[in-house]
Amino acid sequence: MRGILRLLLALACAACAVLCTAAPALAAGKAEEVTTADLLNEWEKYDGQEVIFKGEVIGDVMRRGDYAWITVNDDFYSREARLEAGELRGGNSGMGVWLPVEEADKIQKLGRYGTVGDFVEVRGVFNANCLEHGGDFDIHATTLNIIDPGRDLDASPDTGKYLAALFSFLFLLGTLTPILRRRRREIRSARALLRRVEE
Repeated sequence: MRGILRLLLALACAACAVLCTAAPALAAGKAEEVTTADLLNEWEKYDGQEVIFKGEVIGDVMRRGDYAWITVNDDFYSREARLEAGELRGGNSGMGVWLPVEEADKIQKLGRYGTVGDFVEVRGVFNANCLEHGGDFDIHATTLNIIDPGRDLDASPDTGKYLAALFSFLFLLGTLTPILRRRRREIRSARALLRRVEE
């Protein structure tokens, strides 16, 4: 009987240990992937919840002691740069993310003109009214993972377009010059004729 009680007690302790170590992993798995639109439209649902947010890091890393601010854009242009995307689609949208400096140091490229920033995934708690940061919407992230490294864009001018514009200008100049000269001669002749008539 005593042996059975000891066995049950050992099993209960083992089950407790398994649950205690698995609980953080289970809780981490409950984070939902969201977009800026989700957070704006359903802020009450996500306020205080752990979320996963993906997008392009843009602007600057603003360090504040052991933490830093970054902006993560999740709009259409976070996946395809404007120079490559063709026509405009929608607006810009993103989220301010507060995270440890060690996580921010993983960022290699920031999005700006001529550069596509790192496409990242951040995991953290969404705040619809962050009291620590003046009531703003933000995400207090614990981790940042780079999904797709950033890259420089070929922002050099399109030579073909410049040559087409130059030839168009030269054609226009070549066409208009004789017309303008003829018009100037006609005006001089008309003035000379008026002077003779007035005399």
